[in-house]
Amino acid sequence: MPVTTGCSNDAVRTLSLDAAGIDPGALAPLAFDGTAPALILGYISPELSFGHVAQALRSALGAGTRLVLVSTAGELCSGMPGGLYHPGADRRAGIVLQSFSPALFADVSIHSVPLHSEDIRSGRPCLSYEQRLKAIERELEAIDPPFPLDCHDTVALLFIDGLAASESCLMEAIYTTGRFPVLFVGGSAGGSLDYRHTWLFDGSRILENHAVIAFVRMASGKRYGVFKTQNFRKTPISFTILDCDPIRRTVASVIDPDSLEVSGFIDALCRRLDCHATDLERLLASHTFAVELEGRLFVRSVAEIDPAARTASFFCDINSGDELFLVEATDFVEQTRHDFATFLRGKPEPVGGILNDCILRRINNGPQLSQMDMFETVPVAGFSTFGEILGISINQTLSAIFFFDDSREDWSGAKGFRDDYVGNFPVHYAHFQNYFSQARNNRLRMLNRLRQSLLRNLIGRTDTAGALYGRFEQIGSYTAEIAEGGPDPLDSTVKDLLTAVMQATEEREAVAEVLSLREAELRLVEERRRAVESRMDLEAQLRQAQKLEALGCLAGGLAHEINNMLQPIIGLTELVMEDVPADGTAQRNLARVLEAAERARRITRQVLTFSRSDHGEAVPLPLASALRNAVEMVDVAVPRSVRIVWRIKEDCILVRADETAMAQVLINLIRNAADAMEETGGEVEVGLDTVHLDEATEGAWLHPAGRYAALSVRDSGCGMDAATMARMFDPFFTTKSVGLGTGLGLPVVHGIVGGWGGHITVDSAVGQGTTIRILLPVLPAQAGGCIPDLPGKDM
Repeated sequence: MPVTTGCSNDAVRTLSLDAAGIDPGALAPLAFDGTAPALILGYISPELSFGHVAQALRSALGAGTRLVLVSTAGELCSGMPGGLYHPGADRRAGIVLQSFSPALFADVSIHSVPLHSEDIRSGRPCLSYEQRLKAIERELEAIDPPFPLDCHDTVALLFIDGLAASESCLMEAIYTTGRFPVLFVGGSAGGSLDYRHTWLFDGSRILENHAVIAFVRMASGKRYGVFKTQNFRKTPISFTILDCDPIRRTVASVIDPDSLEVSGFIDALCRRLDCHATDLERLLASHTFAVELEGRLFVRSVAEIDPAARTASFFCDINSGDELFLVEATDFVEQTRHDFATFLRGKPEPVGGILNDCILRRINNGPQLSQMDMFETVPVAGFSTFGEILGISINQTLSAIFFFDDSREDWSGAKGFRDDYVGNFPVHYAHFQNYFSQARNNRLRMLNRLRQSLLRNLIGRTDTAGALYGRFEQIGSYTAEIAEGGPDPLDSTVKDLLTAVMQATEEREAVAEVLSLREAELRLVEERRRAVESRMDLEAQLRQAQKLEALGCLAGGLAHEINNMLQPIIGLTELVMEDVPADGTAQRNLARVLEAAERARRITRQVLTFSRSDHGEAVPLPLASALRNAVEMVDVAVPRSVRIVWRIKEDCILVRADETAMAQVLINLIRNAADAMEETGGEVEVGLDTVHLDEATEGAWLHPAGRYAALSVRDSGCGMDAATMARMFDPFFTTKSVGLGTGLGLPVVHGIVGGWGGHITVDSAVGQGTTIRILLPVLPAQAGGCIPDLPGKDM
């Protein structure tokens, strides 16, 4: 197919071609009077080899051109002979390129974000939503755009792998970090409808399971506006989701909040639409679903109806407790034309735009696509998506961003027109940010209402059964008094009442049985979740122990070798010092050599302790007594601005340890706590108590059940973030300035405590202080092992 230039001007230019036409000459119309574009967006047909096209475009455009490519479920481009949606078989292998002038975009910064969704794509999800959210948050923390992000002149163009099923997780992570106060608009990469591949290209790499963000800052005198249209209106029909899989986005059953009747989603849908399951896909071509928040509809399109499994899968996130409204389609063309005219009211003619339109709008409105002529005079391009982004993830919505040349100002100095999304962006941002918590709250409110309704229903049935039993006894007594022989009409009444009582009782017992089964299922799910989390924690502890053991072996070997080399250095230096004048320069230099060698030897001793090669002899040790013996050494180790408070709640605690090593542990922990309060001063609390652990103790390491000594050191200092806590026991890792710490103190403590069969836990948060707790097995108590408190000490 020949190269065709679409609607273009001095700000935005569009080009349509096929893979065979990629060469520098064919791409020349994308430049602006010989000036390279600020950004080129490319929309690639799923019928083409994405990798081949990306490589060819990268080569033809040159390494300096900012280029972002996305695979599509169909391309869009104005000013083309076939219309905006390029109908016809000749477009199945097409490429649409859209270039933006440096006079429109002053700055562009492109970033790729891993979505950690490989498990979802494989069909075997193993990460929970919260784990995936935290992983994406860490990726976002590494993004640092080179220019300030201001919602008035900067927008984030967002393209996501359409098969990663992580749109909502990414958007929640974006708002959780709070680092990007701009509008995010874009779509999920499309592809062929076998849903096997979707692709992205960030200018250097071909990506799956990623998102690509292009922060775009408008040039002076240029502005943007946000356009959104969806041709649906709400119907009175709604369904409350009961059983669903939020990761796979499937719904199995719904519940009536009033009657508490549970039914399969497919069955309920067929009843309300008065159709067979095989007719649902046809009927849903003119209907879909939406959730309602803050009075606005957010479309949740059905991806697939599975009559055999009696489930429906969705393109957007769904959760238990969500109320899904059935929405019906309005006129596709007229709704879009009306919404676009409303959007343009009071604005100048746009100089260009980027369109993101759901593939379902393209499929369901095929006969009307040729009538979509409202954008023909504007240089726009884009693609049919597997889902749209406008602050949050949505479906079956045309979301677009349009650009304007608006250097005019009104009498107040403000720009000449107002755009709702830009002018009210703080409000919209707050709504987007709160969307996720509101969805959770809505789910909790719905489930709580179901629970309360169920309780009221059961209570009502119980009262009814009691009343029926009472009435039965009254009538039975009356019957006995008046009936002497033959049948009495009251007999049948009694029997009818008895039958009613039995039915009410059976219904109540059936509901109770269902609830019991449901409760058992929930308990089983919760137990499995806890077992998985416990296994993951234990595996992490094992990996840490293995890492420390390997480092210990290496460190121990190095320390021994270094120690062997230090012995002759120290010995020979001392001999030489005896042969040189006591007050000479040589004597002073040799003293410095000796001092450095002695410091090196002290460090090797610490390394040996970390490597568990040199703990001292572990013997039964009265722990309270050992702590008291270390009081004076500890007082010397802390500055005057730090006060040590001792809280020894039990004196008769016997553990297997070495007193000298215990003093070293205590001094290391207290010195670290004092360092954390160096600027502010404060209080270090040293506590000693006992706890009882059993095999099921949550969060504990593999330990025998029994009584443990709990030695804790708590400070009110600066605290630690998660990254620091993850490395705090790594040898030679320190947050102190160069020369103020070796990074061996806490690894030494870890090695000593581990050698005694103990365990260390850490609780810390930035700005909230740190508590380090050592657990050691308690030996059987011995008579006379209690030592009275020291006078004058708070112990």
